[in-house]
Amino acid sequence: MVEIADEVVLLAQQGDPDAFRSILEAFEKPVFQTVYRMVGGRFPNDVEDVTQDVFLKVFRSLGRFDAGRGVKFSTWVYAFVKNHCFDVLKKRRLNLVSLDAAMDKDENQASEVEATTRPAEGEALALELDRHIQEAVASLPDDQRLVFVLREYEGLDYREISEVAGCSEGTVKSRLYRAKEALRGSLKNYVLQ
Repeated sequence: MVEIADEVVLLAQQGDPDAFRSILEAFEKPVFQTVYRMVGGRFPNDVEDVTQDVFLKVFRSLGRFDAGRGVKFSTWVYAFVKNHCFDVLKKRRLNLVSLDAAMDKDENQASEVEATTRPAEGEALALELDRHIQEAVASLPDDQRLVFVLREYEGLDYREISEVAGCSEGTVKSRLYRAKEALRGSLKNYVLQ
């Protein structure tokens, strides 16, 4: 999970352009990945726009962040991601799709090399499994998908997820359990028992 020093946040609050750049560089990939998982890979232009909108909201609200309240900056940022993604989904009624976040160049290149060395049948099976996983995650209710993505892909702990989601840790655990059970059911033909 990404975290940034309180001093950098304080400098950004004071208008330091290098601090803004540090925050953007630290959070650009994880925010993009989370937006991608929440809003969907079928709409790459929307994902980029939504990501930019999240950062605009974060930077416009930066003066309201108070590290003294005991909230991690990353948790505060993910709350913006959640709220904006849910707003977009409500307004645009987008179909949700992906577990696969947009990968950086190195990961893409590694996948391309791996794909060229994998037998065609194995590649087809892997693509089919990826598609089924994407569909299964996309079919989860928003609240379950949110906790699943934040826990399994972003590595947030239960307390952080509860702060982002605006619910208790017990509710987070319950939603995560229900999400995993739903995924197990959806993917039972693809998982060894």
